[in-house]
Amino acid sequence: MAQIENIKDAILTAIQMEKDGYDFYSKAAAQTNSEMGRTIFESLANDEQRHLDVFQKMFEEKVGKSEWNDLVNSSKKYANIPVFPTNLKEAPGMDEESTEIDALRLAMDSEREAIDYYSDIKEKLKDEDLRNVINEIIEQEKNHFSLLENEFNHINSTGYWFEFDYLGGQNF
Repeated sequence: MAQIENIKDAILTAIQMEKDGYDFYSKAAAQTNSEMGRTIFESLANDEQRHLDVFQKMFEEKVGKSEWNDLVNSSKKYANIPVFPTNLKEAPGMDEESTEIDALRLAMDSEREAIDYYSDIKEKLKDEDLRNVINEIIEQEKNHFSLLENEFNHINSTGYWFEFDYLGGQNF
């Protein structure tokens, strides 16, 4: 895991994790056979992009816009954060025979790790504004976990995805 020594490190680490989360959910959406599953994974990818937007604004305010532009234009990873796997088929417990249930389980594990990771970052920060933003991201990651867990439990008990209105609740 990346060393978090200052605000810049915290933001850069969070940015990398959100990029990894976006890539993970985008790949999961592309690989699922279910339209509802695709919708869920796409919604989660969009949330990760919104988190990136929050961190961009924070980075520009705390570090500087020119450095943000350099970061965006670089293909280099800031940190190798083993929260969201980069290759679904090569992730622990996954293979060519893996199902959407396996992808949900992997996503739940990743969200749980993201919550723990952001919680560790938050505890090391002195900047109260940044702690509040990280706390909001933690709450959103907890919501992601709950959504995934509900979906996982529903599929396991019925064999079908929820008809889920991501913003408004479940439609049965």
